[in-house]
Amino acid sequence: VGVLGPWTCDPILARALPEVASRLAVARLNRDPALSRGYWWDAVVLAEDCRTPQAVTGLLNAERYAAGLVGPLNPAACGAAGLLAAAWNKPLVSWACAGDAEASATLVPPLPEPAGVLHAVLSFFRWAHVAVVAAPQDLWREVGQGLAQELRARGLPVTVVAVAGSEEDEAREALRRVQRADGVRVVVMCMHSVLLGGQEQRVLLEEAEAMGMADGTYVFIPYDALTFPLPYRRVPYPVLANNSRLRLAYDAVLTVTIDAPQLGFRQALEQARDRNEIPGHVDPEQV
Repeated sequence: VGVLGPWTCDPILARALPEVASRLAVARLNRDPALSRGYWWDAVVLAEDCRTPQAVTGLLNAERYAAGLVGPLNPAACGAAGLLAAAWNKPLVSWACAGDAEASATLVPPLPEPAGVLHAVLSFFRWAHVAVVAAPQDLWREVGQGLAQELRARGLPVTVVAVAGSEEDEAREALRRVQRADGVRVVVMCMHSVLLGGQEQRVLLEEAEAMGMADGTYVFIPYDALTFPLPYRRVPYPVLANNSRLRLAYDAVLTVTIDAPQLGFRQALEQARDRNEIPGHVDPEQV
């Protein structure tokens, strides 16, 4: 199984330790006869380029390495990946390509579609008007554009799609566009979570607080937390403890994430480390 992602060019995603995760997954898979079904599974980590054109062309080499693929993470590569996987008759498992499931005979979306989850939350609170603010990297630009299209297809008016980097003036300009738009209630942030070290989200939220947008007028929803179980039970996040402006801004953040009722991610990782299933030097707090 090829595990495809921008592991070598995206510093936050590199901390997901794809090699360690892949080895842990296939080791457990091979130990369970109900899952392995007599096959011997192995995983190979494949690097996805952070630039969209190169990410698409890089897919052509994947056929040589794997009988199935997990990924890609860039939604712009999904169309090509789905067509190639169908031509190769190889399964393609990707949470970034959920909207393209009907277009490919071999695409398997492993999670509820983030746009569908967001639509359910927005509908429940009757928040119709939405703005999308994305980080400048190709991956997040494509996520932001794709999310806007998905929400519009579900009948929600997405009136602003903006890009904001780690500079304060970029964040201010994006937020001014949100303020100028009529009736916007929700800002979806398509960027790495500040809790994981995302600088673009930190700057955006700090500027939102400085501009008086974190007083309940707007709700800020992190997109990335929809795709993994963000630890939230009795978990201290130093970035909030050490930054009073960010802590004030975070009052306006609504996090929607995958629940892990039995065992949180960090606890599961600690257990795997204690059982020597992963290297002892892995620090769950940093993964």
